[in-house]
Amino acid sequence: MITISLKQKTKKNGHLILDVPTSFKEKDVEVILMIQEKNNVIPGPADKEKKKKSKYDFSNLYGKLEWKGDAFAEQKKLRSEWQ
Repeated sequence: MITISLKQKTKKNGHLILDVPTSFKEKDVEVILMIQEKNNVIPGPADKEKKKKSKYDFSNLYGKLEWKGDAFAEQKKLRSEWQ
């Protein structure tokens, strides 16, 4: 079995024309074609697992962080640095 990945552009009428060179000469072959838009990626099982792992539980920090000072003044100071 050979896996081939191609990036092609469809015609104005929506047709996709493929010319795929292979090493099979005058043989019966089975072709499986999966088409997806280039910008739209279908999430697979690995992507779902990443989402599960990337969520962080901040409950152990709840009530342990304290801010001393005027939060609004500090925020204004930081925003003025961006300009």
